[in-house]
Amino acid sequence: MAKQSGLGNQFYYAGYDLSGDIASLDSISSPRSTLDVTSISQSAMDRVMGLSSGLIQFTTHFNDAALQEHVALSALATTDKVAIYSVGETLNDTAAGLEAKQLNYELTRGADGAISISCEVQSSAGNPVEWGNILTTGVQTISSAAATTSIDQSASSSQGARAYIMNFTLNSGSPTVKIQDSANNSDWADLITFTGSSAASAERKTVTGTVNRYVRLNVSGTFSNLAVAVVLVRGTDKDDVSLAS
Repeated sequence: MAKQSGLGNQFYYAGYDLSGDIASLDSISSPRSTLDVTSISQSAMDRVMGLSSGLIQFTTHFNDAALQEHVALSALATTDKVAIYSVGETLNDTAAGLEAKQLNYELTRGADGAISISCEVQSSAGNPVEWGNILTTGVQTISSAAATTSIDQSASSSQGARAYIMNFTLNSGSPTVKIQDSANNSDWADLITFTGSSAASAERKTVTGTVNRYVRLNVSGTFSNLAVAVVLVRGTDKDDVSLAS
């Protein structure tokens, strides 16, 4: 990885690929509160870390076509949804995931006639924005049971992992999507098995302990044309919640 621009970025929300409707990603952040624990014996503020949060703020163009932003966002669903941001569509590109609730859908019509919509989603399941890598080529269509191209992530890790999946469309059948890992890019074992496989579904799952150097997706079952995006976030010793075994 190296310095790069924001060209070719991707944004997926609640089973919809909104990349072509997003005008700007205004903020992707994990703000942290602090707790004041200053005593009368101290001459300056003393603080400890408080709760973490996560939020994504974005602006979209108005698009009421099928499967586009108005359909995806205007209902203001009250349930938890998954958001995925990726800096590109290449395997192992940096990506972020967030379980969130949508707070608003604010439409503005400018004096020049342009329509734009402001939205914000905030973390809702006790987790901040989590940064990792995408294991698919953006929204990747997998036509039948197969393993995807493996990714070399340089080294194994021992702090577990979080993973996000978003299913967009499925022509037929019931696929099972798994993340597998390998120490040698030859012998593979199941690491995370996702529960949902229907169209327009998403979830976040975790695993503890060792995650080997090489990772890939394995999709099994009888099905046709699953369009999916998956992000893997390797745990570190700096995480709020440890997934070390």
